[in-house]
Amino acid sequence: MKPLGRWAAAVVTFVATGGIFTAAAARPADLSWNEAFPVEASKPEVYLDARFLGSDGTLHRLQSWRRGIEFLHRRTDDSLDLYLESADGQSDYRYRLFDHQRRVSIGANRGHLYRIGVFSDWFGLAHVVDRPKTRFTVRAVPALSDEARRDCAWRLLVRETPSGPDRSRICWSASWGLPLAIRVSGPKGTWVDRFVVKRLDDRVISPEDLSVPATPDGYAFFDAGKEIAPESGD
Repeated sequence: MKPLGRWAAAVVTFVATGGIFTAAAARPADLSWNEAFPVEASKPEVYLDARFLGSDGTLHRLQSWRRGIEFLHRRTDDSLDLYLESADGQSDYRYRLFDHQRRVSIGANRGHLYRIGVFSDWFGLAHVVDRPKTRFTVRAVPALSDEARRDCAWRLLVRETPSGPDRSRICWSASWGLPLAIRVSGPKGTWVDRFVVKRLDDRVISPEDLSVPATPDGYAFFDAGKEIAPESGD
């Protein structure tokens, strides 16, 4: 397999197992995306430690270190590290992925990821719940009997899919800018935990947590821009 093919597979796997949920334009009677999942008042520095149920049916660990809209470091199972660093202080981000199993490091930007079909942006990666890509409805709902907690607002997200409605219950914390729990509808109509936060911290993050490390010795480095630029003939 070409290096780019391995990298694309790694990125897709990282995004798919990161506890990201997608949807699209809200209907008039429902909450808008920003109303349902506000982030404007969230803490400037956040450390997250969570567990999520992957598509392979096993539990995985997700850690993330976030500073405002400037920097993000996500780690999955000590096997993948993804860094996003603002290139212009606003919305253009540089991406660096370290795949420790394949021992490769890949540099990319948002445009490069779009070209290989990876559409998760800053919001989805930094705040776990991704902005929708298909039609959906989202509304405020009360907590169920086994969901009683006072530090979040529960949302019901119903996404339209070719196989029928896909339902998720999301416990959203505006102060953290993160879901504290995500539950999905099981085959028997019961709600199953898909994502659960184990620890949140607004401590001052160390400088080492807020910088992209150099490529480790023994790792290959690939520049995604050169790999997939049209002028390269790829």
